Amino acid sequence: MNTPDLTARIQARDGVAVVVYTKNDCRQCDRTKLILDREGIVYTSVNVEEDAAAYSYVTETLNRREMPTVVASTLDGDVVWSGLQPDKIRKHITHRADAA
Repeated sequence: MNTPDLTARIQARDGVAVVVYTKNDCRQCDRTKLILDREGIVYTSVNVEEDAAAYSYVTETLNRREMPTVVASTLDGDVVWSGLQPDKIRKHITHRADAA
């Protein structure tokens, strides 16, 4: 099964699939993951300092330089932001109107 298929299955099940792009020694990254962990959100964490393809994707495709960069793939499309953004975590992941 390829990644788009898996993402579609997660979206169908949970309404959202989350990837957190991080780097080493990043307090905002750790805090973002802690918020997701506390809410019981399943997510994928990818360290851009250890994964060259992820680094290229974040910097070239998403045009982001700040970590964490969060990609929330929802049924309505992708929502992307950088930095510690508890308000966006609530709005797009943990407290969505369509959340169960």
